[in-house]
Amino acid sequence: MKKHFKGKVWKFGDCIDSGNIKGVMAGVDPEFHTKVQPGDVIVAGINFGMGSSAEDAPRSLRNAGIAAVLAESISNIYLRTLINLGLPAIECVGVSTFVDEGQEIEVDLESGTVRNLKDGTSRTFPPFSDQAIVILEKGGLIPYLKSSFASPSAGHDKNLPLWRSE
Repeated sequence: MKKHFKGKVWKFGDCIDSGNIKGVMAGVDPEFHTKVQPGDVIVAGINFGMGSSAEDAPRSLRNAGIAAVLAESISNIYLRTLINLGLPAIECVGVSTFVDEGQEIEVDLESGTVRNLKDGTSRTFPPFSDQAIVILEKGGLIPYLKSSFASPSAGHDKNLPLWRSE
């Protein structure tokens, strides 16, 4: 996973639930799995990922090579599940209106920008935290934790706790 990447856009509408996402968007486009290429990105409207919190739907996106999911809004549990699986989930107001399917976008997780490469327009989103970027770079939460426990100093900033102790 890179902090800065480009990808071809596949657009989907509002309220795409996890049942429709399962099988690489099979409930919305049964042929999508044959069209999508590694590095492509999904752009959607509001409430992406609503419904079940099971990992099979987001895992199907990751396994298909999707580079990121950008949406007007993403279900909280789904947003976290995508990141835990090593796939950037980005809430970006206006993203579904400034890019068309097939266009290429450029995403920078550190600066919080997404740019349409056809016309140069851009939108902003809250930049990813250093900790979220490290989790994504390691391929998800489990690989991050494994590397952290194998070598406590590898990839873990002592000022950024893995969990909170009260």
